[in-house]
Amino acid sequence: MRPTPALLALTALSASCAADEPATAASSGQRECFWGSQVTGFSDAGPDRAILNIGQRESWELTLSAGCPDVDWAMKIGIRGRSGDRICPGRPAELLIPNASGSGFQRCLVQNVRKLSPGEAAAVRGRTSKQ
Repeated sequence: MRPTPALLALTALSASCAADEPATAASSGQRECFWGSQVTGFSDAGPDRAILNIGQRESWELTLSAGCPDVDWAMKIGIRGRSGDRICPGRPAELLIPNASGSGFQRCLVQNVRKLSPGEAAAVRGRTSKQ
């Protein structure tokens, strides 16, 4: 099944989608989550890890399944939840990495999603990220 553009959070297009809206609902008692359309950039964080930037201040670390393609060469990525539209800790998700040929993509299971602390997010944003 090929995902529709609505399911792909392509970083080149997502900057205009709800970047200023809060990505969390901690004040209302819901767990912290984000939508794929809120992704404004990403970076490689080493073997089996990626960092997603959400809006101007939030960053989330993804732990990927072993053997997933490196995201360091990717110009864009997508992410989608496997059990709903929101990406939340404890819920399955998959990273979608376009093939270098431009035809199709590879799926990579996200094993863990973790929101970075404000200090961690500031340190990550000090590095170059793809937008």
